Amino acid sequence: MIERADAFSIDIASETVGADAPAARPVNDMSAGLHEHTGADSGIQTMFEYDPATGRLSWSDEDTAQRILGAGNFATAGTSSEFEKLIGGDAGAERAGAFAGKAQSYACNYLLQGEGGVGHWIEERGGWIGAGSSRRLISVIRSIEGQRRREAELSWLAANDELTGLLNRTHLRKQLDGAINLVGNEARSGAYLLTGIDDLGAVNADFGFEAADKVIVEISKRLVGILGPNDQIGRVAGTKFGIIVANCNADCMRQICVRLLNSVRESVIETRNGVIAASVSIGAVSLPEHAADANVAMARAEAALDAARRLGKSSWSAFSEKTDVVSMRRRNTHMSDVILTALNERRIELAFQPIVTDLGEAPRKFECLIRMRGEDGKEIPAPEFIPAAERLGLVHLLDRRVLELATNTLAVCADIHLAVNISLETVKDFVWAEGYISLLRANEALAKRITVELTETQIIDAIDASIEFVSEIKKLGCSFAIDDFGAGYTSFRNLKALDIDILKIDGSFVTGVSSSRENQLFVRTLLDLARNFGMKTVAEWVDNEADAMLLKGLGVDFLQGYLLGKPETSPDWLPEGAPNDPPIRQERR
Repeated sequence: MIERADAFSIDIASETVGADAPAARPVNDMSAGLHEHTGADSGIQTMFEYDPATGRLSWSDEDTAQRILGAGNFATAGTSSEFEKLIGGDAGAERAGAFAGKAQSYACNYLLQGEGGVGHWIEERGGWIGAGSSRRLISVIRSIEGQRRREAELSWLAANDELTGLLNRTHLRKQLDGAINLVGNEARSGAYLLTGIDDLGAVNADFGFEAADKVIVEISKRLVGILGPNDQIGRVAGTKFGIIVANCNADCMRQICVRLLNSVRESVIETRNGVIAASVSIGAVSLPEHAADANVAMARAEAALDAARRLGKSSWSAFSEKTDVVSMRRRNTHMSDVILTALNERRIELAFQPIVTDLGEAPRKFECLIRMRGEDGKEIPAPEFIPAAERLGLVHLLDRRVLELATNTLAVCADIHLAVNISLETVKDFVWAEGYISLLRANEALAKRITVELTETQIIDAIDASIEFVSEIKKLGCSFAIDDFGAGYTSFRNLKALDIDILKIDGSFVTGVSSSRENQLFVRTLLDLARNFGMKTVAEWVDNEADAMLLKGLGVDFLQGYLLGKPETSPDWLPEGAPNDPPIRQERR
């Protein structure tokens, strides 16, 4: 272990994950034991009558009471005093007062001790009826274990990556901002390291996704094993980990990078499909010397990681202004020319991916996915130009062009509905947002067949601007959807304020859902949430029939994915693709 004096730690309540972080999401052993030992089912309820004269409890449904309490406990819990022995901790003064006859009614939650020391959560509500000798306390008890588990699950997922158990990108960024402020105030130094797995795509292709996940998890464990107790680590992208190193100068940064590289490559990773020799590359940034905030640190670490990968696998590189300015300026200039030329030469296209209510249905709904053709006619993948467009301030133009192509398509196809994506940069920029809305206003007759999508993680970063934008487009008849829902953990208050029509469930929870109990639980939770808010749901990334059948059984409204159809720029119903120009309007005579 590399020794560093005066280590620091940024504490965000119950969000800090360091060297002793769990390698995967914790399992609720208590709730697992509930079903094994007592057979109690979440949500079931029964009623009892309490006779104050005798202290006895009479159950309305003894079979259900046994399922909740357990057969052995039910046999002994015939009186209120015996029943109270099963309550873990304090059920509250309100309940005690009601049983003592000092309160007319009560409501409380408590942990009920089951057989074998296993407990589960109960909600109890009751009230007095009758008078004199016939006065009785009537109470209903209901198992809320499932609800408690769902709440704990969502709380945990709000801060952590599901696969590795490490902090997610959002919460690591909070830690990083705090670390930069602390070292700046105390005239100390630290480091932010972006560690990327080399060629994980090749592992996916050769060994399968399960093996790739095993590699990600194993590498996360090895990285954690090198870190000090006050260092922080999170999974910031599919193949990348962000690491905050406490009190680290340039020499320390070099040492820990070498140790991290060696920890990964020193031994192979065993999977069910074979052994894999994995490696990582690292981009390092000194704090606060080269980054005044988390966003800058993360961006410069990406540039340093690019430089490291150009050196070859299992390499590391420290950020330098010279390297970043030269390389980024060159890439920006080139990509700016590529995007603007493609817009001017009408080489921006739409690919239409079907959205259906069930298997075998002829699709009438489609998501519009942006495509760009190079001068040689070859398609340029969206990941190569969308981030650059956002960085260069050109994404507004792409958003506008996508909407133009979509409205042109709707004008010539009277029986379809299209969903278009919009960037946060357009939404929060008043001038560009108004221009976007003006285009919708000019095509108001078509707006009712348009769904505008914004990703959940973007909404959180500009909630007020998002609420205003959504309000304006819905006045024109558009529907509004949150894309990749489940990735950003939007609050209930924001969900209500946004007046959302459609929730698109993040594909990472959909892929393989038929064989993943955890994903099934999460999808059920999201579906319950959507129903409570009166929203429709779309499951993305549906690529096999088993997943599709399960999702429909759970109550998903729409399906989207390769099983239903891949994105096509020239589908049969629009053989020449999205029209570049709107149809000529006939003047009335």
